[in-house]
Amino acid sequence: MNMKWNAGFKHPNLLALVDSLVGASICGFIAALTIAFARGHSWEVMVPLLFTGVLVLVSLIFGVRAGIMGTLLAAVIFALFLFHPKGSGQVADDAARANLAWMLLMGVALSFFFAPGSASFRRR
Repeated sequence: MNMKWNAGFKHPNLLALVDSLVGASICGFIAALTIAFARGHSWEVMVPLLFTGVLVLVSLIFGVRAGIMGTLLAAVIFALFLFHPKGSGQVADDAARANLAWMLLMGVALSFFFAPGSASFRRR
């Protein structure tokens, strides 16, 4: 029996979207794990700057769009669940807010500098 691939997955734009969503989801999952480990420690404020390494790795593997989407998702997760007041998009601590802003800036910029145009495992 000759089985055919799903024609929808041969469309490059759909593949790029799936790659981006997978990469952003990985960033969100790792951001949630990072919050679980960092909560209550003295280095809690530095988490966004340290997380930039994860963003670079995800953008190297999944592409520019995944790096940008992952940066935005991680920033929202950190603002809502890591920094006070929890559950709010506001960040009360000046250092934490500055580190979050630096993570946003570096995450987007490094996604463009180091990432391929599409997912690296899809290139031939």
